[in-house]
Amino acid sequence: MLPSYEPVPSPSHGVRTRGRGKEHARPRGLWKGGKTKPGLDLDELHPTKRPNSEETSDDEFEGYFLLEYSPEPFGSECNMDEPTPEPPDSHFEDWEDLKELFARATEQYESDDVNKTVCLFRSVIRESAQFLLRYEDPSLLFAEPRARSKTPELSPISSLAPKKKCTCRESPTAFHALLGTALFLFGNLIAQDPSLALPNEPSLPATYWLAALDVFEMGENLPSRTSGRGCDAPEDWRKAIIWGRTLLCVADASLTLQQQGPNSPPPAPEPKWPSPAASPFAAIASRRLPASRRIVLATASPHDLLLLAMDHFASGIFHMPRTTPTPGPGIAPAPAFNRSAELLTIAQEVLALAERLPAASERVHWATWADNVLQQIKVQTDVIARARGRCWLIIGTARVEDIEAMAEARGWGEDGQNSSPLDTEDAEDAREGLERAVEFFERARGEEVDDIDIADAERRAEAEELRTFLAEALLTLANLTKEEQKREALYQRAQLLGGDALEGMEVDESAY
Repeated sequence: MLPSYEPVPSPSHGVRTRGRGKEHARPRGLWKGGKTKPGLDLDELHPTKRPNSEETSDDEFEGYFLLEYSPEPFGSECNMDEPTPEPPDSHFEDWEDLKELFARATEQYESDDVNKTVCLFRSVIRESAQFLLRYEDPSLLFAEPRARSKTPELSPISSLAPKKKCTCRESPTAFHALLGTALFLFGNLIAQDPSLALPNEPSLPATYWLAALDVFEMGENLPSRTSGRGCDAPEDWRKAIIWGRTLLCVADASLTLQQQGPNSPPPAPEPKWPSPAASPFAAIASRRLPASRRIVLATASPHDLLLLAMDHFASGIFHMPRTTPTPGPGIAPAPAFNRSAELLTIAQEVLALAERLPAASERVHWATWADNVLQQIKVQTDVIARARGRCWLIIGTARVEDIEAMAEARGWGEDGQNSSPLDTEDAEDAREGLERAVEFFERARGEEVDDIDIADAERRAEAEELRTFLAEALLTLANLTKEEQKREALYQRAQLLGGDALEGMEVDESAY
C-alpha cells in the first residue's frame, strides 16, 4: 500500500532531462485544479483471496488475485437491454474528490516542494486503487443512463447503424487516464530521486511506468468500448499523449539497461505484492487483462517501443485541439492547453532517446520523425530552431561512421584507383543534414550572448551548449568537405566559437 504522510519541506530537486547537456528543473503539469475534499469511505470493501489464474505463471507474477465484491450500489453488470440507474450523487462526488486531489497533485508537480508533490500523488494512487476494488468498471460512475429497449431490434444490419452521440458526464476512460497519468508522474519523481520511495514502495521508476501501461490498456478494453454498443465517445487525446510518453520512459530504461553491458547485474524481479486491498500494484494486477503480455525491460527493443509510442502520439496529435477550447455556459474552464508546448515536449523527448539509439538507421528515422513534429508548430521560435538543429545534427552525423568505415577499408581515394568515400551518396546526405543543422543553430543563436548577466546561469549554460552543438556540426561538416578553401572556412568558423566548444573535437586531416 502507498501510505500517506505529512509533507516535510525540503530543498528542490531538479527534473532530469534525457539527452545532451545539463539537468533542468522542468516538471510539467497536465491539469490544474483547486483544493481537495474529504477522502473516500471504503468500509464496504470485502476482498477475498482466490487461487492464481491459470494463465498467469508463478514465475511471472505470484501475487495475482481474483476478488469477490459486494454488489455494486448502482448495478455493476453492463446489460445493454436493461436501464442503467443513475449513480447516487455520493458516489459521483467520490470521483469529483479524486479529480480535485489529482488536480492539486499536478499543480504541485510544477513547484519545488518535491516531498509535498510525492505525498499528493501517493494519495491519488492509493485512492484510485480503492476505486479499482470497488468498481469493476469505474466508467459506470459517469456513464449516461440507458433506457430499456421496448422493441427488439430485428434488422440484421442494425448493429451497423451509427453510434449515438455521447452524453456521458466524463469520457469512459477518464478514470484510467487519471490513474495512468499519476503513475507516470510518480515514476518520474522516483527517477529523479529513488530515496523518495517509502520502504514498502518500489524504488525502480520502471515499475510505476509499467503499471501505468497496464492501466491504459484496461481503459482501452472497457466493455463500453469493445462491445460496439456504447456511445460515440470522443478520443481522450491527453491519455494518448501520456501513454506515448510512458512508452518513451520505458524505452529509455530498457536502453539504459542494455547499454550497461552483459556483465551488469540483471534487473530486480517484480516484487511479490500483498493482497489487492493492501497494495495498489496488486489491485492493478487483479484487473489486468488475462491475455496481456507485459514488457520485459531486459529484452524489450527500444525501437519497437518507439513504434508503439508513435501510434499513440499520432492519435493524440490528430485529436488534439488546434486552438484553446472555449467552455460553454455553466461548464468549468478547460484544462490549461498549449498545442505548441505539447508538440515541443513530444519532439524533445523522442529526440533525447533517438540520439542514444545504437543503430544509425534508427537514429535517422526518429530524428526525422521528431523534426516532422516540430514543423507542425506554427510559430518557429529560437527554441524550435534549436530542437530542429539537433534533429539534423543527428541525421548528419549518423552516416559518418559508415563513411569512416568505408575509408578504412579502401582508403580515401588518394591514389586515384578507388573513388573517394566523400563522393558517395551517404556523404552527400550527411553534408546536407549538417548544413541544415548549422542553419538552424545559427538561427537559434541569434545575436551574440556574451552580454548575458553571469548570474543568469541557466541561460548562459544553454548558450554554451548551443555553441557546442554548432561547433560539432561545423567540424563534422568540414571533415566531410573535399574543397580545401571551403573546408578551411568551416574550420575558421568553428574556431571562432572558441572555449569549451572545441574541447574533445578532433580535426581529421588524414583524408586530404
